Amino acid sequence: MILYDIPDIRLFWSEDERFLKQFIVPHIWQKIKFQPLSRYPPLINDISFWLPSETYSKNDFYDLARTIGGDLIEKVVLVDEFTHPK
Repeated sequence: MILYDIPDIRLFWSEDERFLKQFIVPHIWQKIKFQPLSRYPPLINDISFWLPSETYSKNDFYDLARTIGGDLIEKVVLVDEFTHPK
């Protein structure tokens, strides 16, 4: 725990891939520093919807999601954008 600055011994019994991936390194002598995790399990939701392009900005949706979700939302990312040719 001291070597990696891990604050809670219960993490050693975790099967959370976010914790386990931190200790996979290409070289055995590479320094590892523990990065704290969210207390909530990872959850990815995809949302698709149609919007008129003239009156809407991407930041409007980001603000709406963060306002409603509060601290539960860690990241909002636009993955893909499609514009119909017509």
